[in-house]
Amino acid sequence: MITLQELCCYLEDLLKVSSFSDYCPNGLQVEGKGKIKKVATAVSASLSTIEAAIEVGVQALIVHHGLFWNKDSYVIQGSKREKIRLLLKHDISLLAYHLPLDAHQEFGNNWKAAQELGWKDLEPFGDYNGTSIGVKGKILPQTRKEFMDNLESYYCHPAHCALGGKEIVSTAALISGGSHKSIIEAANEGVDCFVTGSFDEPVWHQAAEEKINFFAMGHSNTEKIGPRALGLHLEKHFGVHCSFLDIENPF
Repeated sequence: MITLQELCCYLEDLLKVSSFSDYCPNGLQVEGKGKIKKVATAVSASLSTIEAAIEVGVQALIVHHGLFWNKDSYVIQGSKREKIRLLLKHDISLLAYHLPLDAHQEFGNNWKAAQELGWKDLEPFGDYNGTSIGVKGKILPQTRKEFMDNLESYYCHPAHCALGGKEIVSTAALISGGSHKSIIEAANEGVDCFVTGSFDEPVWHQAAEEKINFFAMGHSNTEKIGPRALGLHLEKHFGVHCSFLDIENPF
C-alpha cells in the first residue's frame, strides 16, 4: 500500500512535470482515497475508462488525457459532471500526465516505442515550447513497406500512409498522438519516415512535396505505450497491483 501523496510526489519527480509548458494541468486532477492498494493506467479519462476502473476496484487512475484542458468551459455539466461524480462516489483519484508522458525517455509514448521497434542512435525530436517530446533515430535499411509492416505489427493497427519519400529507408522520427503537422519538421531534419497517430488532408500533399514517407497509426494506439509502461514500472517499484485499461478507440 502507498499513499496518494507518495504516488503524486514520485510521478512529479519521475516525469519531470515542472519542465513542461503544457496546455492542461499535469498531476492530480481529482482527489480520492489517501491510501492506495490498486492502480490502473489508461489513455483517456473517458466515461468508459472510469467505469472500467470502478469495475476493477482501483483507488487511483492514471491517464494521458485528463479531464481539464485550457480553454475548456469552467462549467461542470453533462459527461464531465458524470465522470467527476463517479470518481468522487467511488473515492478514486484521477492523475493525468500529458506531454511529460509523451517525452519520457524510459516510460514515454515515443522513446519506449522507438526502443521496442529497434531504432538506434536515438535523439530528441519535435519541439513544443522549447521541450522535445518526440524521438528520431536510425533503422536497419529496409523497404518502406517493410517499415510499415513492422509498425502495424507493433501497434496492432492499420497504417494510414502517404509514401512520398524514398523506397529504401534508414531513418525515422516519431511523435505520438495528434502530431501530423510535425511532418514538415521531420522533412526539414531529413528523416525518411515520420510516424504519428493522426492525419489530415494536407499531409497527403506535404508528403509528396517534401519527399517524406508518412505513417499515422491511430492517436489512441500510439499513446497506449506510455501508460502501459508506466503502470508496469509502478507495480514493480511500489509493489501495488496495477492494470492497464485497454479501452477500444480506433481513432
